[in-house]
Amino acid sequence: MVFSLTLCACSRAVPDVISSRYENLAAGGRLENSSGKAGDSAVFRFPSKTKINAVVLKEIGNSVTSFRIYADDGETPFYGNDYIGDYRYCAFATKEVSSLRIEVTGSDAEWELHSLEAYCVDNGADDFEVVSYINADTAYTLSSEYAATAAFVTQFNVFGGTYFDAQGKVHFADFEVNGVKIDGEVLFEQAINNIRILNPDAEIVFTLLGNRDFGDGMNIRERHNSAMGLFGETLTSNILSVISEFDLDGVSFDYEYPETEEDFGTFANYLTRLDNALGDKLLTAAVADWCIGDNGFSIDNLRPLDELEIMAYDLFDERGNHATFLSVYSVVQSLAGKGVDFCKVRLGLPFYSRPINGDTYWGLYRDVAERLAPYENAVYESYVNADGQFVSSVLNYYNGRQMIYDKTRYALDAGLGGVMVWHFGCDSPDPELSLFAQIGAALDGR
Repeated sequence: MVFSLTLCACSRAVPDVISSRYENLAAGGRLENSSGKAGDSAVFRFPSKTKINAVVLKEIGNSVTSFRIYADDGETPFYGNDYIGDYRYCAFATKEVSSLRIEVTGSDAEWELHSLEAYCVDNGADDFEVVSYINADTAYTLSSEYAATAAFVTQFNVFGGTYFDAQGKVHFADFEVNGVKIDGEVLFEQAINNIRILNPDAEIVFTLLGNRDFGDGMNIRERHNSAMGLFGETLTSNILSVISEFDLDGVSFDYEYPETEEDFGTFANYLTRLDNALGDKLLTAAVADWCIGDNGFSIDNLRPLDELEIMAYDLFDERGNHATFLSVYSVVQSLAGKGVDFCKVRLGLPFYSRPINGDTYWGLYRDVAERLAPYENAVYESYVNADGQFVSSVLNYYNGRQMIYDKTRYALDAGLGGVMVWHFGCDSPDPELSLFAQIGAALDGR
């Protein structure tokens, strides 16, 4: 399912989650040379030397495709990224500056900056959660090579290893690993053990789906409605058994997507009943922003959930990019307007790509990490799509190191409860290239 992103006008009526929380240190300054062509620069002068660690840029139109920021008369940029558009949050380690020069290194047409805001935000990250989905078979083969990246994760959601049928029975998926078939329950147990060895402090939940056909002839929606409705008590009993057997911290659902009023109602009612049965165990769910509102979940429906993992990706813009910064801004502003409890929100970060043509291909960041410079998010790739067709040299949009840093800082500074990564196996284990390391750096203010 492919979605096209538009920054809806309704978000403008909602107070900006950054400017409403912090003092704009650029007030009283002046923006010079605010328009031009690719290669030209705008300059912002502060009233006096000012310490800042975040800048918000706003453009009239959406022409800029690449820019760099320099401090005072510096010749080396301390920040860079791609698009600006209506809103761009640029985060970095604290600097004391008198002026900033914004060099537009790429543009589709003549550009004009609307405004610049600057902030110095010092938020503690002690309660900020870093949730990562991880494939059961990936966890089964985890080695010490991934110890450094695993250390940044506070909660693992193990997915792809457990499914439920229409009668609420939980099944463990068998896997073939290195040519050997591994029993699903054996693999799941080893996967949990491996995670605990690499990060004994992290919480572990298991993700359940009803998207496998066990011969019932139902589609995904019908299977969820059956298991969570008529057979809800059976499903709950089996969930509690899995949690107890493997000493897990809870359960998560990645139900994509309820569609009808019946679907949302059955799912919401089941979450309430399951929450009562779970006690102090975690109950989380991956949710799309568009699933919250008049035709989806109400705010009351979401109360049983301890965490809302918001899928802020696969939201294609007019250029075909699926996870720009503007997509995050639009989603967060929308959540604010709907009254969603920010403390529960885990902002989704993609460690994978989508082609700008919307093709059925998901590239892994680790495969292009060395080719993707710190300020870049896109790279040309040849690939085989989900239909088995070879596609030659199409631009794939990732989230590079600076983008992940920015989105993490934005989530922290906006007051969200954490971030959610899809998924662990996509990252590079190299600490210099790792996206998890960028999450850690953002939370440390480095």
